[in-house]
Amino acid sequence: MAIWCCARTDNPPASLEVHFNLWRIAGDKEFAGRNGIAVRDFLEIGVMLSNPLSIEKVNIYLPASIKSGEIEDCSTRLALPSVAQGIFNEPLACTRTQRPVRIELKTPDGVFCRVHEFMLDGSVIDASQLEVAAENSDGTFLSITRAAIESVCSGWRDGERAYFRLRVYLNPNDNGHFIRIIRPSDRNFQSGSQEIEYIDFRFNELRTLPPQIELRIKSDEAVKKVPITLIAFLTAFPINSELAASSIQWHKNRLLEFSPWNDYVPTGVPDGMVVYHWRRVAEPGKELLDFSSFVKLQTRRTGRKTVIKYLTIAFAFGLLGNLIATVLSSSMVGLYHAIFASK
Repeated sequence: MAIWCCARTDNPPASLEVHFNLWRIAGDKEFAGRNGIAVRDFLEIGVMLSNPLSIEKVNIYLPASIKSGEIEDCSTRLALPSVAQGIFNEPLACTRTQRPVRIELKTPDGVFCRVHEFMLDGSVIDASQLEVAAENSDGTFLSITRAAIESVCSGWRDGERAYFRLRVYLNPNDNGHFIRIIRPSDRNFQSGSQEIEYIDFRFNELRTLPPQIELRIKSDEAVKKVPITLIAFLTAFPINSELAASSIQWHKNRLLEFSPWNDYVPTGVPDGMVVYHWRRVAEPGKELLDFSSFVKLQTRRTGRKTVIKYLTIAFAFGLLGNLIATVLSSSMVGLYHAIFASK
């Protein structure tokens, strides 16, 4: 995937921080969720802008087919101090203003950032603030517009930052873009099996992006580039999945607290989820060009449904074996009688 900005050439230089949170909730096959809502994995994308008025647009490319109805604004969740503090790891007070609507996060030293609350058009984010377009058969192009940037910057004071956070629900039938699953071919013949999942997260690696996206990035950044100063990648997955390999050392990991995160997700979260956090911070005066992280998980798949399926197949094979044995026995007896009758 990729994130880049279109900058205004006559304004002070801006900079960009990006945060990615991949929630593997559907990895727990026994978790049914609540309120009758289907359990789905999702990716959250956070964009922190310094000198936001120097930016015309923030562009995001996702290597998956995403509809407007599968994208949510996370701003109202950040109005809760427990959530905001959990995301930014800072002591924060949250204030929601009405005109224009936004959430201000404040530390004892001042404003930490302004969180933009997107306008809605019915149940989806208004296209005037977030443009959503299919880039190709397997990709989606999002653009946070100038109207959204100007809205969150109303009454802007020098030094303040603007933050946008979007949640993208992933297609449960899509095994390939963010989470790949390798299931053993003999899993139906066992009461439990070892399943492999892996996440190959690549960000702003031009050689892995579609050619049209690579050309678009080069065109948008030809005159002025907005440098990325921090990249953070976090993944949360059920505790029954074991981290088998990681291409880079994680920054930290922990057991996910049930509160407030159970209310952060409409379906709730399974008891016991593990969080791993990777990050890169640019050295002073430098920028980050790209980021990649390969994560391999091993999960022991078993449970009531798996055992019932295994016993059903074993019983069916037993019946088939007995039927074949009966047929063969009858055939042998018939053949025996036929031989002696001929004599």
